[in-house]
Amino acid sequence: MSLAERPRLRLLTFCLLYAAQGIPWGFMATTLPAYLTKRGLDAGFVGAALAFTTLPYTFKWIWGPIIDTYTLPRFGRRRPWIIFAQGMMAVTLVALIAIPDLTIEVRMLAWMIFLHTVFNALQDVAVDALAVDLLTDEERGRANGLMYGSKYFGGIFGGAGMAYVIASSGLRTALLLQTAILVAIMFVPLLVKESNTPPPPRTPGRELARSLGQAFSLRSTLVAAVLMLGMNFAIGVISATGYALFVGALGWKPESYTAITGGWGLVVGGSAAMLTGFILDRFGRRPVAAVASRALAGGWIVFALGRGSWTDLTFVRTLAFYEAAATGVLSVSLIALCMDLSWTKIGGSQFAAYMALSNFSTTLGYQFSARAQELWDWHGIYLVAAVCQVVMTFVLLPIDPTQTKRELTDATKIN
Repeated sequence: MSLAERPRLRLLTFCLLYAAQGIPWGFMATTLPAYLTKRGLDAGFVGAALAFTTLPYTFKWIWGPIIDTYTLPRFGRRRPWIIFAQGMMAVTLVALIAIPDLTIEVRMLAWMIFLHTVFNALQDVAVDALAVDLLTDEERGRANGLMYGSKYFGGIFGGAGMAYVIASSGLRTALLLQTAILVAIMFVPLLVKESNTPPPPRTPGRELARSLGQAFSLRSTLVAAVLMLGMNFAIGVISATGYALFVGALGWKPESYTAITGGWGLVVGGSAAMLTGFILDRFGRRPVAAVASRALAGGWIVFALGRGSWTDLTFVRTLAFYEAAATGVLSVSLIALCMDLSWTKIGGSQFAAYMALSNFSTTLGYQFSARAQELWDWHGIYLVAAVCQVVMTFVLLPIDPTQTKRELTDATKIN
């Protein structure tokens, strides 16, 4: 039994592995910051902690060439990396349990978040590389939607679910429960082979580097890199600002805030992501991404201009769900676009580079949020973010999603 021969098993495995990424992501990106904010930690540290949940993803471009170059053929091309990363994700969660008080040992907490995210990023790169290896063109759009949606639904458990567990049973129980789930999911790649055929021979590092240079010499691939570097910046600013605004300034309980952003918000975002996978092939990656980006900016403008209604739960919830849906559609559209632009010969490395730029964009936004709160008032931050989001939409225009497939094949001579 192998993933290459079983399309349904292949899709189920990808969805489970993406859910395994989403559980600690939801916990560390939504529940833990709210937990720390409620206990008096300042916006600067919370923003830094949020940055550590994405910073290692900016170095995914390092993991791509490594997993493309170093393999254990006996166990498969990608499986050893997936299993190792998943196991270390569980180990770092156990290490968090050993910290007596997270609000005091803040330096240790920050480093453990960072280490966990390093292995989360490695697992992500290895799973994406496996997807590039095994997914056909016909199933790529649908699979991207379902995979990313699964990460969202994992985030629901790690966000709202873990907020409830913390409120009822404490932080230690929440960490133990996440660890048990990650270990259980790790058994899937342990028991299922990638393929019944031997993996391809190892690509020499020098040849891999030249291939990457040639891939990014195309106009569309290079412009796409600029797009991924800037598209998530405003999203990161707004995400980090939300904690300070609602939990800090407006006095919301952390569990109330995460019930929206890490609970039903992720349900809406995950559902939108899954549906997006089915419409991309019909309407195209660029048009769907452009509409989603502008819709996201429009929601921020409405929120900024409606500041008199910020205490109205219905108003806040409606716009939060709208933002989650637009973000889900935008994310899946960009992922599919980057996968289209990735040269199959080095798909793992090139795709990892795109995703690293995307996460670096979010990290920059997280880091800038504290400065933004010094420069502008709350509604000003949302208006500036909306302008940035609209500007980035125009970067989509020069990108031709088919250029890589037309000009680069496995038989293309490396310059």
